[in-house]
Amino acid sequence: GVVFCAYATAGFLMLYLGWDLLLALTCGSMFSATDPVAVVNLLKELGASPTLTVQIQGESLLNDGSSIVLVMVASQMLPRAAATKKYGVASIFLELMRTAFGACALGMLIGMVFNAWIHLANNRFEHASG
Repeated sequence: GVVFCAYATAGFLMLYLGWDLLLALTCGSMFSATDPVAVVNLLKELGASPTLTVQIQGESLLNDGSSIVLVMVASQMLPRAAATKKYGVASIFLELMRTAFGACALGMLIGMVFNAWIHLANNRFEHASG
């Protein structure tokens, strides 16, 4: 949903204001993020199930993360595209994949480091108490 809204907003900005694709996509990505605080408060007032509230909060977190990735991709491509004037759907898609998979790889690396650190700390305490 966020990607569709970002591109729809970018299309409007390109057609109506005559903006460049990446500039319009940067703004469209920022505008497409939704904040469900009012919806969550309304659900709490109406006594909706906590499961539904958590699902809506999780969906909002995913939307915000997608919007941040789109903004980062478009804003990183903007200076390079201004210098080379070469970008298109393929280059945007490749930059998006590079950013997304790079973030996943970094997260997995940090997770493995902390997992090893926790196991080392746990083993140290087990040997000291025995």
